[in-house]
Amino acid sequence: MSTYKKKNGNKTEYAFSVIRSRILDGEYGPGYRIVAGKLATELSISPIPVREAIRQLEADGLIVYKPYCGAVVQVYQEEEYFNVMAVLAILEGYATAEACQYMDSENFAVLEEILAESRLALEDYDFDRYASLNRRFHATMISYCKNPHLQDLIKEEWNRLTHARKTVFPFVPQRIKSSNEEHKQLLKMIINQAPAKEIEYFVRQHRMNTVKAILERKGMSLKKTKKP
Repeated sequence: MSTYKKKNGNKTEYAFSVIRSRILDGEYGPGYRIVAGKLATELSISPIPVREAIRQLEADGLIVYKPYCGAVVQVYQEEEYFNVMAVLAILEGYATAEACQYMDSENFAVLEEILAESRLALEDYDFDRYASLNRRFHATMISYCKNPHLQDLIKEEWNRLTHARKTVFPFVPQRIKSSNEEHKQLLKMIINQAPAKEIEYFVRQHRMNTVKAILERKGMSLKKTKKP
């Protein structure tokens, strides 16, 4: 069981942080029932902030209310996963293209360091480490975008994606290697000052290439996922 240090700040924020972390870490798996009273006792707070935290997590798509059951951790279906990936493809593509105009050699060096660490993680077959570095690469990239609202939207979708990835799809190691190569190509495009439209399109395809790899692993195709 993960341990958390209670802060003196807002109790709802504290409950939100605990529940969200346990969901994203897999401690609260898909379908897990969250009982506000029980959790409140564990956290030594009243049930009210726990219920408020649950409502916030419901709005974020990590929790859903079910009749006669209450609050349970969301179980993602394939269509929901594809929807999140499509949204991220659009948002990240635009944010990355916007961020490029504010990046300099110092920023490039930070991203190159992340890519070097990613390569080492792949050589060691440390896929959990690579997943963390992958998230860090994209987070660093969009951090240079000057639109904070856009950044918040992307981070919300990342949270949905993290949970969905654990509940829906098989592991595709081949995609990890090609994804890292695409990161290198993307950074090269940015350093060489490729047109913003080309960078935006490349990032969109980067996201959708992951969907394509998953579908191929499952013996499907993008066309087969579309409704008639």
